[in-house]
Amino acid sequence: MAALEEIAPLFKGQMTYSLINISKREGLERLRELRPKLGRRPAVPSILINETIAFDHIPDSDALIEAIRQRL
Repeated sequence: MAALEEIAPLFKGQMTYSLINISKREGLERLRELRPKLGRRPAVPSILINETIAFDHIPDSDALIEAIRQRL
């Protein structure tokens, strides 16, 4: 979340983000909803963009910014 919070001001009004906490029931339910779309269970940590696995690790800020820009 820190990586997203760091770059979020660059995309103010253009993106939203949230945490899927798999240690809570709501997070597990959301993960179950996403698995068919993703084709597999995402690694922890992962960053999804538009319900697609963009990173299965924490990327550096430049890579994350570029990935978001490509999808906007």
